[in-house]
Amino acid sequence: METTRIRGANVLLPSDDETPVASWPHTNPLEEERVANADFRSVDLSSHRLVDVTIDRCRLRTSRLMGVSLVRVSLRDVLFEGCQFDYATWAQVRAVGDVAFVGCSFREAAFEGCDLRKAVFDDCAFGVDLQDTSLAGADLRESDLSGLSGLSSLRGAKVTAMQLRQLNEVMVRDLDLTVAEAPL
Repeated sequence: METTRIRGANVLLPSDDETPVASWPHTNPLEEERVANADFRSVDLSSHRLVDVTIDRCRLRTSRLMGVSLVRVSLRDVLFEGCQFDYATWAQVRAVGDVAFVGCSFREAAFEGCDLRKAVFDDCAFGVDLQDTSLAGADLRESDLSGLSGLSSLRGAKVTAMQLRQLNEVMVRDLDLTVAEAPL
């Protein structure tokens, strides 16, 4: 059993004796199930639907989750590395333990009513529409935030001074501000 530390997240990984899995062994849609202690590599979950699922002690590497629909999914001790969540929809997804995303893409994705407090997003590309989502305590440092919307969902998140420039652009878009020169 190995624990990996990514910033503030201590993710308990699957047992070392688990053979990496290259194909998703579950049905689509997957409902009211628990996926645990698995190391998934290059699995394709594009357009899959997971409802009322718990994902526990799993690692997903270089996997395609494009267009995936996650509804009331609970994440505990999960590490996503190099995964594509483009066009994904997340509804009421909760991080109930340490969760980290490293080098993941979230282009044109939507998070609604999610609780991702204290999750770590390291070197991720955000094109996410955040609605009623909590990222309080989440570590977003080193991620590209320029494509996101729903600035209020970032309340309490950790960002760098460099990311503030990106968030200025997000604020202008979110509030539909008109930036004009001061009158002389």
